[in-house]
Amino acid sequence: MAELNKLLRNYILSKRYFNERNEVAQQLDWAAWLREKGLADRSLQVVSKLKGNKVLEIGESFNRFHIEMRIAEEEHIWELTHNQIKGDLKIPQLAYYLNQYFYLYRNELANRYLLQQKGTQLPDLDFSQYDLDFYINKSSLIEISQHFYAVFKKEIPSMLDFEQLLKILNSKEDQLSFETKKELYAYLRSACTLLINSGNTSLILILHLLHKNNLERGYFSINGRMSPNVYMNLVQVAIRVNDYEWAANFTEEYKDLIIGGDEDLYYYKFNVAYILFAKGSFEKALDWLPDAPSNVHYHHLVRILELKIYYETQSDLLLYKIDAFRKFIERTAPKTIAPNLREMDVNFLNILLQLAQSLPKDKARSARLIKRIEEKKLIADRAWLLEKAHALG
Repeated sequence: MAELNKLLRNYILSKRYFNERNEVAQQLDWAAWLREKGLADRSLQVVSKLKGNKVLEIGESFNRFHIEMRIAEEEHIWELTHNQIKGDLKIPQLAYYLNQYFYLYRNELANRYLLQQKGTQLPDLDFSQYDLDFYINKSSLIEISQHFYAVFKKEIPSMLDFEQLLKILNSKEDQLSFETKKELYAYLRSACTLLINSGNTSLILILHLLHKNNLERGYFSINGRMSPNVYMNLVQVAIRVNDYEWAANFTEEYKDLIIGGDEDLYYYKFNVAYILFAKGSFEKALDWLPDAPSNVHYHHLVRILELKIYYETQSDLLLYKIDAFRKFIERTAPKTIAPNLREMDVNFLNILLQLAQSLPKDKARSARLIKRIEEKKLIADRAWLLEKAHALG
C-alpha cells in the first residue's frame, strides 16, 4: 500500500505540474536547467520567449506580477552565474518586479484581513509598517544579511568590519542552510577582496585559506561544476601566497568542470601561464598566454599579465603595450567597467610606466615609487608593483 500510495502521489503531482496552466513555471524550470548545464543560448531563448507569453498581454493580475518577477529572477541568476564584472546584473529590474509583487500581495492580505475584521473581533494590524529590528531579532539570516548590507554600503570596508562579519557568520553558521552559507561566504570573500584591493595585503593568506575551506565544503560548486571566474581567481590568490603546488593541482583537477566548458582552453591556459609567470618562467608563460578575448573582464586579465611578462623580460614592446592598454581603458572600459576597477588599472599603468623608465640602483627613485604605490587606495597588482619598486633600489 505504501508503494501504491507513492505511485499515485507521483502521478497526481506530475499531472498537476504538467497542466497547461502551469506552462510558464515549466518553461522557467527548463530555462534554469539549461543555464545550469551551460547551454546559455538555449536558456536565453526560452526566457525571451516567455517575456512574450500571452499571459503577460491580458491585463494586470496577481498571476502576471508573479510571472514577471520569476522571469526577472531567472534573468538575474543567469547574469550572476555568468558574471562578466560589468552591467547591473539586472538587479534594478528584478527589484522593480519584486516590489510590484510584494506590494500587491501585501495589500491583498491586508484587504482580506480588514474584511475578516468586519465579521469578527481581531486586533488592528498596520501592514504599511516595516519594522526591520523586529525581523532581525527573529531571524539570524536577516541579521547577518543586514550586517553585510551595512558593510557594502561603505566605499571601502574596514578591517573591523571584516572581523565582525567573520565572527557573526561563524557564530550563527549552524542555523543556516547549506545554500545560504554558500551565498554568505561568497559575500565574505568579496569583503576580504575589497580590503586587499584597498591595501590590506595581510588578508591575502586569509582569503586563500577561505578559498581552500570553501572549496572543500562545496561552496563553489554549481551542480558539480564551477564558474570560470572562480576557476581563475582561486589560482591567482594561491599564487600570491606562493602556494604553487596547490594552484597547479587545482588547475588540472578542475579544468573539465567549468560551466559552459572551455573549448579554446582559455581559462586553463591562463592559469598555467599565471603559475609559470609566478615561478619566473617568463618565456614559457608568454607561450601559454591565451589570446585576449572580446570580453572586457578577461581581456583586462590577459593584458595585465602580458605587461608584467614584458616588464620582467625587459621587452622593447612594453611601452607600446602600455599605451595600447591605456587607450583601451579610455575608449572602451568607461562603458563596461566599474570606476573603481578602471582606477586600479590606470594607477597600475602609471606606476608600471615609471618603473620601466627608471634606472636600476636608484634608491631615491625606489623610495618615491614605494610611497606612491602605498598611497594609492586602489591599484591593480599592488604586491607585485611594490616588489618591483623595492628591487629598483
